[in-house]
Amino acid sequence: MSEKKTYAPEEIEELAAKAEKLARGHFRDGLNCGECVMLAYLELGVSDFPKETVALVSGMGGGIGFTHHMCGAVNAGVCAIGTRQGRKNPYEKETFEERVDQLHHDGTGIYPRHEAYVRDVVTEYGTMDCRDLCLPFDESTPEGKKARAKNCQQIIGFCARKATEAALKE
Repeated sequence: MSEKKTYAPEEIEELAAKAEKLARGHFRDGLNCGECVMLAYLELGVSDFPKETVALVSGMGGGIGFTHHMCGAVNAGVCAIGTRQGRKNPYEKETFEERVDQLHHDGTGIYPRHEAYVRDVVTEYGTMDCRDLCLPFDESTPEGKKARAKNCQQIIGFCARKATEAALKE
């Protein structure tokens, strides 16, 4: 899949909805948040990265190694976007200026694409920090654990959807 296919808005919406559903299902099957988002995205067949790439995000669960820092679902979404919008050869551009422009360019730059995704997450949840996302739930009780898991499943689905949209948008 060396040449990137261009997707119509309705195709992107359909694929994003599918990614959300797949990611939520993976969470029910016991995958961690990072794995859910990345594997769901890879299963769409819109990237030339193999499904085994999911291994790169396995340590992101629970806020990177279960430290409750940056949400693994958010992190994995950034990785998913990078499979289509990232630089496979950072030295492809000839000059320093061209390489920096490739990162920062307002309309097509790598950073603005990823920033929009992160902004969507922060707008929706107020944070990207696992600790803050889970803080409202008392995990010392079965009810609290169940409520936290339901919340995480929602966040995972949101991240899978938004990352897919960001990755496929031209």
